[in-house]
Amino acid sequence: MRELYGKQVFDSLEELVAPEHTAIIVVDMQNDLVSTEGFLALKGDDVSPNRSIIQPLHNLLAVGRKVGVKLVAYIQYTIDPTMSTVSPEWIYRSHRTRPIEGVRTHYVSLDGCMEGTWGWEIIPELEPQEGDIRIRKNHLGAFWATNMDKILRDNGIKTVVVTGTATSGCVHDTAVGASANDYYTVVVKDCVIQNNLEKHDLGLRFLAERYDTPNAEDVVTAWADSPAI
Repeated sequence: MRELYGKQVFDSLEELVAPEHTAIIVVDMQNDLVSTEGFLALKGDDVSPNRSIIQPLHNLLAVGRKVGVKLVAYIQYTIDPTMSTVSPEWIYRSHRTRPIEGVRTHYVSLDGCMEGTWGWEIIPELEPQEGDIRIRKNHLGAFWATNMDKILRDNGIKTVVVTGTATSGCVHDTAVGASANDYYTVVVKDCVIQNNLEKHDLGLRFLAERYDTPNAEDVVTAWADSPAI
């Protein structure tokens, strides 16, 4: 901790991710986006990059729970089957074409993650545990039109550790939302991914300019002095 501009500010990763004030946010690790039988895979996308973070993220969550991180929150991209929560702008964005390629962008999808379906559920490898919370979101970021901020403040959270998919989309917007709401923001670089690796790399470079981007081992090491280890 050091003093800057008359305020006490965290000065190390150990301080940032101290379990007593840290929440781990798992973004959109859902069957339709990660499973080999989900929507993305069935429409022909390679989901193997998305699946590559399952084990490191599972390990990070296991250690985080062991040391007593204050909160684990699972974010679920949610499409209401009635489309009552889908705005005209969101529909427009899901059907717009890229100026260069001239094809449907798929930047936003309305075809998967229908609430209540198998595809909407969190993948079994990362199944939420007792005490974890779930947040439904209708847009990219976990803070937009949700009770995410209230839940974090009610639990005394100071730091948000962001994981999941997709790096340049929902992970990015969640990190920006966390920072905009004055939470210390940490993005675990080997626990975020995008099936388009070029976009993943671009997204991660942008995130690294703004936020701490340690790997999972760095975070676990920062927790090593916790009495629970």
